[in-house]
Amino acid sequence: MNLGVAGLFALAYSGLVLFALAHSLRKIFPPMRAALTAFALSATVHGATTLFAGDEGGMALAFWAVPHLLVLPLLLLSARRQAARAADGR
Repeated sequence: MNLGVAGLFALAYSGLVLFALAHSLRKIFPPMRAALTAFALSATVHGATTLFAGDEGGMALAFWAVPHLLVLPLLLLSARRQAARAADGR
């Protein structure tokens, strides 16, 4: 598989995981805390599984850490907008 295509799949997967987890956590936490908790949970789980990747640990780290860090600003921006809407009463 082409490395670029695999990178796009990794980015899409990270976005899906983080936004779905943050949406689920939004039911019990405020938006910003839900976003940060989703990122922390996902990074913890993916980091722990990276330890079992053996010789390919560096590549496994690149395929979850880089996309997670690219998606994090969008996740935080979305949480900030949701918090602003909640404060406005919309």
